[in-house]
Amino acid sequence: MSLSKDDTSLKSYFVFKTGLGWCGVVSSKKGILRILMGYPSRERILRKIVAEFGRSIAKTPAKGNIADKIKRYFSGGKVSFKCVLDWSFLSPFQKKVFKASMKIPYGAVESYGSLAKKAGCPRGSRAVGGALARNPFPLVVPCHRVIRKDGSLGGFSAGGGLELKKKLLKLEGQVRNSNK
Repeated sequence: MSLSKDDTSLKSYFVFKTGLGWCGVVSSKKGILRILMGYPSRERILRKIVAEFGRSIAKTPAKGNIADKIKRYFSGGKVSFKCVLDWSFLSPFQKKVFKASMKIPYGAVESYGSLAKKAGCPRGSRAVGGALARNPFPLVVPCHRVIRKDGSLGGFSAGGGLELKKKLLKLEGQVRNSNK
């Protein structure tokens, strides 16, 4: 993400606990800038937020809509993550990849190569993987639903890594036992 730590004047955050660890949401006036999830403690997620956005970022009370949706999703509920995102710092390619990823339905998976085609870059499966590795909006942009063409998981950069990706896929009815 190419946001400056010094540019925190309009940014705020809140953190909350779920059944799958601590989560945090960072917002600007334009919308959500970052969703963090799967952290084992409040302290670890706060350190990550400060490292990424600086110490002067403002703490706000939890905004119920997105926090409630994330908690419901982690409890096994089927949730539609429609919310306002701040896309201003993303490249045109990242926007294409993320928008294509948002069309993968709950409970479905798609390969990096297939997603690359849908994003207009048919030979760009590695580039798609790179974009998804820097996805600032996990769950809203469901990068956990993107796997390798051989059925293995690929990567996952959220706080809980591949174990969290497995849990998210299992919540959606996709059982994956290994990363091959």
